[in-house]
Amino acid sequence: MGVYLGCEARKYLEGLALARSCLEGILIGHKRGHEYYIEQVFPLHKALCMTEESFTEINRHFDDKVVGFYTFSLEEREAEKFFVPFAVGKVLLRIKTDRKKGISVNSFCIDYDDAFILKSVDTHIINRE
Repeated sequence: MGVYLGCEARKYLEGLALARSCLEGILIGHKRGHEYYIEQVFPLHKALCMTEESFTEINRHFDDKVVGFYTFSLEEREAEKFFVPFAVGKVLLRIKTDRKKGISVNSFCIDYDDAFILKSVDTHIINRE
């Protein structure tokens, strides 16, 4: 299982990191087998309040291509806002910023087995344009 972060999505996340804005959002792409391909990101100003209804509406707008979420928060408690039934099977990217090194990405699959859990998955950053 792995996550492939495309060039455009990576550049957009780097821009958000530089601007220090929209610290959470959704990931748009597709899933092929056990691999997730992130093509775009869409910032959400109210990720804390995302309901199943609003998620369904956004997912429909993006032609059912929402494959997960991203957050710039590294705190464990902050990830819990993504522990909702409609997020199971989606990916969560936790993004750490460093002015000199850029961004580093840790990828997880959101799962449920009597409790919500984050399963670490490999992250592959696509560097060609």
